[in-house]
Amino acid sequence: MSAALLTIGGTSFNSSAAAEPRDDSATEATILARKAWRAVHWRTLALCRKQRRLESELARKVGFPHVLLTGAELLSPVRISSLRQFDELADDLPSLCARRAEVTAALRAHQQRWDDADRAIGYSVTRQEEAEASDYEERLISWLFATDAASLFGLSAKLDVLIPVGAEGRHFPWPELRRSRRDVARLAQL
Repeated sequence: MSAALLTIGGTSFNSSAAAEPRDDSATEATILARKAWRAVHWRTLALCRKQRRLESELARKVGFPHVLLTGAELLSPVRISSLRQFDELADDLPSLCARRAEVTAALRAHQQRWDDADRAIGYSVTRQEEAEASDYEERLISWLFATDAASLFGLSAKLDVLIPVGAEGRHFPWPELRRSRRDVARLAQL
């Protein structure tokens, strides 16, 4: 991981001049990890936006796979999105059991239209890329906070990551705050 971080480098996305090192601490592991995290974080956000846009496009063009089931035994039409949902309904209304093959065929046909449109626009590929980028981002965060800051710049790098991570609605970052507090106490003694 250290070798990868040394080769990543990158530019800071933080406009605060105070957050950037002004000396040779630029090779400090926490600062390199912050730079790597930022690059991955921005990629993850971009992939998330793209994935949402593509999913909306699929929903508009094809609609989420479903069958609208009507019948005398139903009080109103019922949207069925899976065979499991159909089976649960048929448990309560056994007269529907005879329509299982019809529902299966309709769901498969709609799913095939979804899959064809998905391949054409790349929704599933983008969703997989987003998941991989997010996993990598989480590993970088874990690695960053497991690493001791060697300077105030390193501590600042940790806080630069901690603030947006906490603001994104993830669990409140108590372990990371405690580690940063230990860094402050250690650095204050130097």
